[in-house]
Amino acid sequence: MKQLNAEMGRLGERIASEFLAKKGYKILEKNFRTRFGEVDLVAAKDGTLVFVEVKLKIGDNFGPNPEEMIDGKKVRQIEKTAQSFLMENPEYGMRFESLRIDAVCIVLDAGGQVKRISQYENIGF
Repeated sequence: MKQLNAEMGRLGERIASEFLAKKGYKILEKNFRTRFGEVDLVAAKDGTLVFVEVKLKIGDNFGPNPEEMIDGKKVRQIEKTAQSFLMENPEYGMRFESLRIDAVCIVLDAGGQVKRISQYENIGF
């Protein structure tokens, strides 16, 4: 089960990276981990450094939508992890005018094709 979750996470991050790149974002880092948690993607666009949480779900039949899996506790964890990222990489803090946290939520159909992908900007900071 753990391996399946890791594979699904990598798939979601790949889909989200491609989605964001098409929208003009540059992916700077993937899977930044600290004791606080993990930031799936660190991206940049138009002078803004963006910490991205990726949520992927297969099908609409069971369980919550991917958006429902991001609560206040999760946003606070991403904020702490992002702050750690900036402490470890101070050049990013100096290089970008602003920071934000976004979520990219993906729903795949039973065949593994993207049924829906949504970006939610400014969910934190």
